[in-house]
Amino acid sequence: MAVGSNRMLGGIGAALLVVNAASSLLILPQLLDPYLTSSAVSPFSWVVGLAGLAGLILFMVAMRGFASDYKDLGIFNNALYGLLSGIVVAGVTGGIMVIVMFVNLGGWMATFNPVPAPPDFQSILRFMVPVMPAISVAGLVQALFTMRAFNRLAVKSEVRLFRTAGWALLACNALALVLGCIGVLVSMASTSVTAALVMPFAGTAISYLAWIVAAQAFFAVKAPTSQTLPASPAVQVKYCSQCGAENSSDADFCVRCGKKL
Repeated sequence: MAVGSNRMLGGIGAALLVVNAASSLLILPQLLDPYLTSSAVSPFSWVVGLAGLAGLILFMVAMRGFASDYKDLGIFNNALYGLLSGIVVAGVTGGIMVIVMFVNLGGWMATFNPVPAPPDFQSILRFMVPVMPAISVAGLVQALFTMRAFNRLAVKSEVRLFRTAGWALLACNALALVLGCIGVLVSMASTSVTAALVMPFAGTAISYLAWIVAAQAFFAVKAPTSQTLPASPAVQVKYCSQCGAENSSDADFCVRCGKKL
């Protein structure tokens, strides 16, 4: 695939990942008020979620194309490692959250009260609070590999903005992790889990802003112009003093009149 096509795919993919940040922002009102109806918000969440998935696919296709164009598989491999590591960490984190929740709910169900009062929404979410920062860890691990891919692409494409995008992505995900930890501490010091839920989601939304820089970097890649053939080395010649014919520099006699040169 041509560099120009990869540039377009990467730029559009990064822009769609920015749109995906809206999914985190749309969830915030429901976290602040668990009784808030989601009928008006859910359709938009699905739309921006699909946009983020499409953006991720376009981004990976573009990175694979750049790796082929620049003969550097490290560009795609690092992006792929980041994606896979993020999926693995997120999957493990989700499994831990489910286990913690069911263990605690199992203890609630095992009480001697014949008709125990069901736990409220806040109580259920409190079971998940200790592992919430791990969600940000998944984004940080992915950002490390993506930064490496961007650094290699910056060298090959001579677009330094890719380096800026990589460092911005790493810094934003580090900030999301810090906000998640602060949210857990605030939640432990108070009776509400709102801070532990809102701050990680807000940090995730901030991390996607780094993709604005990435989109600018992709569109800044210059498509190669038509390659010109290398100039042939100049051939030295000498002219016959008798007839003026052109002869090679190592000739002893004129090719036209035969006079000694």
